[in-house]
Amino acid sequence: MMLPTKGKEDTMNGKRLESSIRAYFAACDQTRERTPLKNGGFEERQIPYTLYGLAVATGYAPKRIVELANSGEGAAAKLFREAVSRIEAYTLERALLGELSHQMALAALEELGGSTPAATAEHIEITMDEAAERWSR
Repeated sequence: MMLPTKGKEDTMNGKRLESSIRAYFAACDQTRERTPLKNGGFEERQIPYTLYGLAVATGYAPKRIVELANSGEGAAAKLFREAVSRIEAYTLERALLGELSHQMALAALEELGGSTPAATAEHIEITMDEAAERWSR
């Protein structure tokens, strides 16, 4: 699939774009990846929401989706802002549940145009009480 350049993407009207975005998230929600486990069983996981998956579904370049989401102008900007927010929330939830490393989550969020203090900090200081410190060993 060829991604449109900056001028060609305007050919997709608001309803068609909204339909493409909804279809993308619905397909992710309904599709499961099966991963074999060491005990012979299988684990099933939802297909993750990603900026690149959204790009393929809509025909917009990933960078342009982020630009539009941050621009605040027009129907496409509103639709992409909502979609990017949904991808960000999904990414954070996966990281909090331990399904995604914090490094991967931060990289994905940065790519979505987000900027978090943890992503730009040179160092992070963690303070633990004595009980937590004993458990961490």
